[in-house]
Amino acid sequence: MTLQKTREAFPDFLRGFALLGIVVVNAPFIGINTVLGLSAADVSQVQNFVPAFLINALALGKFYLLFSFLFGYSAGFVLKDSKVNLKRWVARALFLIVLGTLHATLLFHGDILFGYGVLALVLTLFYFRSDRALKIWARILYLGTAGLFSIFALLLWFAEKYLGEDVGETVTESRLDSSLASGSFFDNASARFELWSTGLGESFLLQGLMALAAFLVGVLASRRKLLASGAKPEAMKKLALYGLGLGLPIQLTGSWFLLQNQLSDHFSIGVDLGLFVLLFFSAPLLSAGYLGGLWLVLQKTRKGAGLISAAGRHSLSVYISQSLILSFVFSSWGLGAFGELELWLVTLIAIAAWLVPALLALWNSHYRVSGPLEWVLKKTTEPFRAKA
Repeated sequence: MTLQKTREAFPDFLRGFALLGIVVVNAPFIGINTVLGLSAADVSQVQNFVPAFLINALALGKFYLLFSFLFGYSAGFVLKDSKVNLKRWVARALFLIVLGTLHATLLFHGDILFGYGVLALVLTLFYFRSDRALKIWARILYLGTAGLFSIFALLLWFAEKYLGEDVGETVTESRLDSSLASGSFFDNASARFELWSTGLGESFLLQGLMALAAFLVGVLASRRKLLASGAKPEAMKKLALYGLGLGLPIQLTGSWFLLQNQLSDHFSIGVDLGLFVLLFFSAPLLSAGYLGGLWLVLQKTRKGAGLISAAGRHSLSVYISQSLILSFVFSSWGLGAFGELELWLVTLIAIAAWLVPALLALWNSHYRVSGPLEWVLKKTTEPFRAKA
C-alpha cells in the first residue's frame, strides 16, 4: 500500500513536471559546453535543430520560473503566516545554501539550490507584508530586470553594428570543459567551483531577481490556496488560454529566429542576446499557461500523474540524482562522453536522467512519504520547528 501524507497533490505534480524541463535545459551545460550550453550545439542537422528549437521554445526559462513559483508557494506551509516559524525557515535556507554549494562544486555548476537558499532569506523581508506590497515588488523585480537586459541587448547590438565586429565577443569555453574531458573527479570539482563562483553575480542578476519575483507570486497564490481548495476553474482556464495563446506563439517565433541567427553566415551576438531576452522575459506567460493547462488536464485524466507526482514529492532527491547521473555520463571519471554526443542524444539522456529517479521515487512512495534528502532536510531543521 502506498504511504500518503496530507498535502496538496497538484503542486507535487507541477514540481515533477518542472524537474523534467529543468534537466533538459541543464543537460547541454553538462554534456556539450559548460559556458554556452545549448548555444554551442551544432543545429545545422535536423535531428539537432528540432530538439534545440523545442528546448528554447518550450523549456528555457519556463520551468525554473515554475519551480520558483512553487518554492514561494511552499513557504506558506513552513511559515504558516506566523513569525514563530522563522527559525525553521532560516534553517531550511541555510541547509539549501550548504547543499547547493556542494552540488555546484561536485556535480553541476548551474545549481539553483544555493540561490534558492539565499533568496529564501531575502524572502523573509517580504513574506509578512501585505498582498499589495508583494504585487508591487514582484512587478518592480520583473520589469526592472527585463528593462535592464533589454537596454543591454540594444546597446550591444548598436555597438556591434556601428563600432566594429569584435565588440561583444564573449567567452565560449571554460577550464571545466577540458577538465571534464580528461581530468579527475577532484580536478572537475576545482574547475567547477571556479566557474560557479565567478558566475554568481551574473546568475543573480539574470535569474535570481526573476526567481524572487516568482517567489512573491507563489506566496500570494499560497495565501489564496490557488492550487488546492481555492483553485477556480475559470481562473485556470484564463491562465491556460492567455498563457498558451500568447506565450506559445511568442516562444515558437523567437526560438525560430534565434536558431536562424545562429545558423546565419552573418551571425549577430546583439540579435542573439535580444532574442534571448525576448524568450526569457516572456517565459512567465508560458509558465502560467502550463500551470492552468495542466490543472485542467488533471481534472479529466490522471494517467501518468502518479509517476510525475512522485518525482515532485521527492524533488530535492530527484534534482540531485539528475545531476549525479549526467555528471557520471559526461565526466572523464565516468563514461567520458563530454563533447562527444550530438544534442538529440544528450536530450534523450537528460530525459532518462529524470525518468530513472522518478521511477525510484514512485517505488519509494510505497514505503516512505519522502526521499532520502527530504528526510535529511526534515531531520536537520526539525529542532527549529515552533512548538505548538
